[in-house]
Amino acid sequence: MKYTISYDPAPEHNDTKIIWQGISEHAKKVRGFPPGKPFAFFIRDDLHQIKGGCSGYIYYGCLYVDLLWIDETLRGMQYGSQLMKDAEQLAQDGHCNFIAVNTMDFEALEFYKKLGFTVEFERKGFDKNSSMYFLRKDLHLLK
Repeated sequence: MKYTISYDPAPEHNDTKIIWQGISEHAKKVRGFPPGKPFAFFIRDDLHQIKGGCSGYIYYGCLYVDLLWIDETLRGMQYGSQLMKDAEQLAQDGHCNFIAVNTMDFEALEFYKKLGFTVEFERKGFDKNSSMYFLRKDLHLLK
């Protein structure tokens, strides 16, 4: 059998799902973890067009918010805070230990801090002297 490695600049969800399933199978085998679960909350207008939302994964006791975006016309109206509150409730309902999120220095660092997240570490070296912050909010402190 011959194997090749190929680059895909626009991978299909079903293809990347195979990778996630392989990781999940390994985690179950070595630690007994159930498979991770994706989640998403959406803001939709009357025409059902998406105007914002957040998405990510729940795995191994963590709710990870991978994406959070609000249309510019809706910013400052508390939609981002509400999405994060909904994600936090999902995490609590799922008995997660913490929530994790990353943000660039020019994005939403202060927003997450106001929601009770703390910086775990900063990764420097991005273009234009930018930094990425890795944040968490421990949920056991809320119980």
